[in-house]
Amino acid sequence: MLFLSESDVKKALTMDDVIESVEGAYRDYSKKLVDVPSRITLHVRDENNDAIFLTANYHSMPFYGIKQASSFPSNVRKGKETVLADIHLYSADTGEALAVVSATYLTALKTGAASAIATKFLAKEEACILAIIGTGAQARTQLDGIQRVRRLKEVRLFDLDLEKAEKFQRYIEEIKNRDYNTIITNSANECIESADIVTTVTTSSRPVFDGKYLGDGIHINAVGSFTPNMQEIDSDTVMKAKKIVTDIQKESWAVAGDLLVPLKEGKITQEKMYAELGDIVAGKIPGREDEKEVTIYESVGFAALDIAVAITAYRKSLTAGIGSIVEQ
Repeated sequence: MLFLSESDVKKALTMDDVIESVEGAYRDYSKKLVDVPSRITLHVRDENNDAIFLTANYHSMPFYGIKQASSFPSNVRKGKETVLADIHLYSADTGEALAVVSATYLTALKTGAASAIATKFLAKEEACILAIIGTGAQARTQLDGIQRVRRLKEVRLFDLDLEKAEKFQRYIEEIKNRDYNTIITNSANECIESADIVTTVTTSSRPVFDGKYLGDGIHINAVGSFTPNMQEIDSDTVMKAKKIVTDIQKESWAVAGDLLVPLKEGKITQEKMYAELGDIVAGKIPGREDEKEVTIYESVGFAALDIAVAITAYRKSLTAGIGSIVEQ
């Protein structure tokens, strides 16, 4: 069995690899080439600390797998990462365990790639101003993915922790793929005003901006809300959106606080959901159709994507001799 550490995964995968894998996974899911059972969520001790188990079984590739992802906001006090993950990959032919993949960085790559694909299909073609709210580790791959699908001219940042925002701003200078300005704003509302693309990547339990500051034609990647008690996007913004797209509808209506809050308030119904992103990627339905429509990609985590990226990491690692072989 192959073991891939976080550093092994970083050696094996590039963002371009992951974007290709994720787009293919969306297409496969739309074509019913992968089964994704409902997730299991455990509330671990502290009520805000959650462990999520997600599984996927591929028919287009000889693999199935399970991912464990934990979100422990209490880790901030301990100086540890708040989001951790690992993936176990198995042979669909024999049931043998093939790999254990450390998946914290992989998850960040996958999530950034998913937002990039959503942006590719839903943002305006000329979109060039990106606002990022929340500048932790996940924000890095959000930017890295999105800058590959739109020609950015300006990136705005906001975080409650100014030092963290400044650190991220320095990081941008290392990875940006063209010359664009980066600005740290004084508020989230200032950050989003006149932006073309907004990405929220926090673990907030209440909306991080006021929707009245959003302009027409904006696209939002709502990345942070993946449990019912999280909410980054206010109800007015959800109501205003012409198209709400998600990775997997049955999971979104079970766990996405951004949608569950306005649903419980009676402000929307489940018919508000436009589509799953895979159906747009597969060409079954259109993405953006109007320069003025507000679009939201609601990301809740989707095992088909994680397992697809783990398969890519496994295959590339075997070829390149990356990782450690361990006995079962």
